[in-house]
Amino acid sequence: MFEMIKRLLKVAFTEWKLFFTDPAAVLLLVVAGIVYAFYYPTPYLNQTVSKVPVAVVDLDHTVMSRQLTQMSRATQQIDVRYVFSDVAEAEAALAREDIYGFMVIPHDMEKELRNGNNVSLNVFTHGAYVMLHGNIGTAFSTCGLTLGATTKVKRIALGRKVPAAKAMAMRDPAPISIETMYNSTGSYSNYVVPSVLVLILQQTLVIGLCVLGGPRAHRRFRRKYRDTPVENEKLFYRYFGRSVAYFVHYCSFILFYHIVVYNIFDFPRRGEWLPMAVFAVVFLFSTINFGMVVSQIFLRRETSMQIFLFLSMPVLFLGNFSWPLYLMPNWMQAIAYAIPSTFAIPAWLAIEQRGADIYDAAALLYPMAIQGVFYMILGLVMTRIRDKSTLIKTGDM
Repeated sequence: MFEMIKRLLKVAFTEWKLFFTDPAAVLLLVVAGIVYAFYYPTPYLNQTVSKVPVAVVDLDHTVMSRQLTQMSRATQQIDVRYVFSDVAEAEAALAREDIYGFMVIPHDMEKELRNGNNVSLNVFTHGAYVMLHGNIGTAFSTCGLTLGATTKVKRIALGRKVPAAKAMAMRDPAPISIETMYNSTGSYSNYVVPSVLVLILQQTLVIGLCVLGGPRAHRRFRRKYRDTPVENEKLFYRYFGRSVAYFVHYCSFILFYHIVVYNIFDFPRRGEWLPMAVFAVVFLFSTINFGMVVSQIFLRRETSMQIFLFLSMPVLFLGNFSWPLYLMPNWMQAIAYAIPSTFAIPAWLAIEQRGADIYDAAALLYPMAIQGVFYMILGLVMTRIRDKSTLIKTGDM
C-alpha cells in the first residue's frame, strides 16, 4: 500500500513540475488562471451602470415639467445631457449615439394631472444596449410615477382635508416592496464574473491536460524523459498520479478565487467551507476525467489549444446562466449535459452567492459526479486501447 502511494505521488510530482517548466503548460496552467481572474472583472469595477447620457423632450414647458426634468437629473442611473423642444432633435441625437434614450413630456401634462386625468410619458431607449435600456426605463419610470403619486396625494389631502400620511395610504393602500436578494446592488459583475471564473478553471484545465498529453504514454515532446520509469509507469499510476497533480493544483486556484479574488472585487461570498470543498472535489473529478478523455484524441498538442479556445464562447453560452438551458433547442441541451460547466456554474453560484449547503446543491453535484465516473471509465478504456494498439498514431505527444 505504501509503495502504491509512493509511486502515485512520484508520478504526480513529476507531472506538477511540468506545469512550471513546460512553456505551454506555464501559460495555461499557471499564468492564465491568475491573469484572467483579475483581467476579466476589471472593466466592471464600477459595479453598476450609471450616468447614462439621455435627454428630455419638454413639450409642456410648465413648472411641473421642469420639476420632472430636475427629478430626472437627480437620479444616479442617468445623466440628462439635453432638454429638447422637438422629438426630431432627440431622435437625431439618439441616432448619433450622443444619448441612449429620451423621455417625452406631452403637451398639457400639468393641466391634465391637476384635473385628475392620466398622462402618458413616452420613453424611447437604444434597445441594442440591454443594460442601458433597463436602467433608462427604470429611472424615467420612477421619476414619472413619483411625480404622479405626489400630485395625487396633494389632491386627496386638499380635497378631503386629511393629513398627507393618510392621503398617501388612500392613494396606495397596498404598497409593494421589492427586495433584490443575492445581488442587492444589481451589479453586472456580480452576475457574470463568478460564472466566467468557473469557465476559466474548466477551459484552462482541459486545454492544459490536452497540451501535456493527459494519461498517454511515450509523450514525444518530453524528449529527455520519455524513456524514464515515471513517464512510462503502468496505466493505473500514470492515469491517477497525473490526475492528483491537476487536482491539487486546481484546488489551490479555487481557494485563491474564493479568498483573494472575491475579496478584491467584493463579490458576494456566502459559501461555507464544507460545501465548497465538496464542490471542488466533484467539479475537478468531473473536469479532469473529461480532459483525460479528450486528450486522447489529438495528435499534436497545439491542436487542442486551437479547438478549445475556439469553443470557449459556445461553452460559455451553454453554461446555463446567460440564457436558461431549458429554453435552448434539444440538441444544444444534449451537448450541454456532456460538459461539466453546465452543472458546475449554477452549483458554484448556489454555494458562493446564495450560501447553499450540500443538500441544496445536491441536484447539481450528482450529475457532475455521474459525469466524472463516466469519463473516468471511458478515459481508462481509451488509454488502454491507445497503449496496446500499434495502429493509432501518437503525433508529437
